[in-house]
Amino acid sequence: MVLPLLLITSRAFALEIHEIRWSFQDRPVAYHFNPVTFLIENNQESPFEGELRFQPESFRGQPIGLAISTSVYIAPHDTKWVQLYPYFSESNANWTATWQEGEKQNSKSFLAPVPVKTKAIVQLISAGSLERGLPGIKQYPEEIFPPLTDAVDSLETVVLDHVPRWDKARRTAFIQWIYLGGTLHLFQNTQGEDQVFPETFSPLNQSSSLIRYGQGRIIRHPQKINQLSSNDINTLVQSTRKKSENLSDQADILTEAYYFDSDSGYYPHADIFYYQMSDEEILTTLTEMSKPHRIWYLNFFLAFLYLLVVGPGYYFATRLSRRIHQYYLWYFLGIVIFSLIFYVSGKYSSNQNSQVHSLMLASVMPDQDMIQSEWSSLGMVTGGTYEITHEGEEHLYAACNEFSRVNGVCKSGSQGMMHLEIPPNSSQGYLHKFRTSKTGFAVSVESVLKNESGLEALALRIDDKFPTRIIQIYFLAGSKLYELKQEQDRLVFRGRSLDVASVLYSSPQYQSGAWATFSLTGTFKLKEREVDDSLDQLFPVLLSRVTGFSGDQYLNVQRAVESTGKLLVLGETPETLFLKSPQVTKKKGHVLYSLDVPLNEQFD
Repeated sequence: MVLPLLLITSRAFALEIHEIRWSFQDRPVAYHFNPVTFLIENNQESPFEGELRFQPESFRGQPIGLAISTSVYIAPHDTKWVQLYPYFSESNANWTATWQEGEKQNSKSFLAPVPVKTKAIVQLISAGSLERGLPGIKQYPEEIFPPLTDAVDSLETVVLDHVPRWDKARRTAFIQWIYLGGTLHLFQNTQGEDQVFPETFSPLNQSSSLIRYGQGRIIRHPQKINQLSSNDINTLVQSTRKKSENLSDQADILTEAYYFDSDSGYYPHADIFYYQMSDEEILTTLTEMSKPHRIWYLNFFLAFLYLLVVGPGYYFATRLSRRIHQYYLWYFLGIVIFSLIFYVSGKYSSNQNSQVHSLMLASVMPDQDMIQSEWSSLGMVTGGTYEITHEGEEHLYAACNEFSRVNGVCKSGSQGMMHLEIPPNSSQGYLHKFRTSKTGFAVSVESVLKNESGLEALALRIDDKFPTRIIQIYFLAGSKLYELKQEQDRLVFRGRSLDVASVLYSSPQYQSGAWATFSLTGTFKLKEREVDDSLDQLFPVLLSRVTGFSGDQYLNVQRAVESTGKLLVLGETPETLFLKSPQVTKKKGHVLYSLDVPLNEQFD
């Protein structure tokens, strides 16, 4: 009797989740979007078509964070991989997958592994492959490789010895991942032949042993994977993890070295952390700009005045009223007058425009696609449920607040969007990563001259898609920023340059004492002070994301780089990049465009 009961229990749900893969190496990477992949079986005779939601929960079982939703179709008695892209911080949590079966809502809970700070290194394998596994390197099926570029951001290195059979979306995500800083190790196939890729993988077909593609590297090895020794494998793993380990180690050392000053109420050396601002800290800064600000002293004065009227005022009205109806007349007249006063005060003692403040970082690809990161905060005067959409081909959304409940749901992919429930006179921040092909541009080198200290002359030619409403234009080469001036269809260096470190440490937003302690919810809070709603002060935050978080180490490396520079264009955010919401009438934002420019053949 036990066996039939077990069978009945296992078939209780029409959908059965057999396996869950957390990111690429079975552990999420902190402060990144990570692919979470389910292997789901449909046990029923009819196809399943519905919605699967995935949401973090507190250890008390209460939903927190933003729910992630995706549409699922599984044929009868079929098994399918389903992938979602949540954002993880450093703490693990319970996650619950929910779906609807008829009138009944079913769910299954999972405890996420503790996230790591170092990005993943994996060996891509084909379906049904019996390829040799490498010690210290996880194998990852190529069939579930994410089709979204920003969903691959938690990946550091890929080991490959065959040509993947991918659709266009996965090929594009893979190539763009390399360009943005990924490392690919290419080995010979099982026959001992070098890999020959189709035209869609054209950057991989160069014959050099080391190919630099954008910020990434393609390393060709003249051997098969099964010919690697243990020392070779250890060297490969350690070399590719060195970058991300340096970043996390430096943050840990700094955190241990500086203390909390209980007298002043903040970390006195908080200014050295600013170039490592987390996504949540950026959103907290923007929230201070976008949230409705009330004139509280006026409301307090009116409340005190009302108490005087209700107390002594009504007492004297009672004594002076000869008839009872006169008293009630004064009584109701006072209520009506103060009701109108409080209504007008509540409505007009704060900013009346629902607004958004945004920071964006846009990396321009060789095909003029743009991979963008957006940090935005919505300040809503009237409460309600709002639909947030953007233009673009791929979208990922996150609230980046793991301790607070967010009433909302988001979808990823080409139809990505958010539904957010925001109370009146409050704000909500979100992180949005997306890819778009409508706003990219290209430049070409017209002339360049360098000396021992850096660039001496530089002129770039721009196309008709170059951004308008420009604030500042820089060219990053080595450890210096060279200021460029726009002259019609040219960008010209006129002699003014800055050291990157001096710009990073110049922001008043991150002076000592700017950050208060962690709140009970673990959230950073700005100290009470006058709020500067100028986004200009946040340029160092965007610059730090371009140059990397490890300031001194990065600059030392960059001084030796002469083959490629980076064009940085800071401008006001165009309307096409803002969120699409008719309720938001006031929009402020800055975007930093980043474009790699090869210079190796232009130096004299």
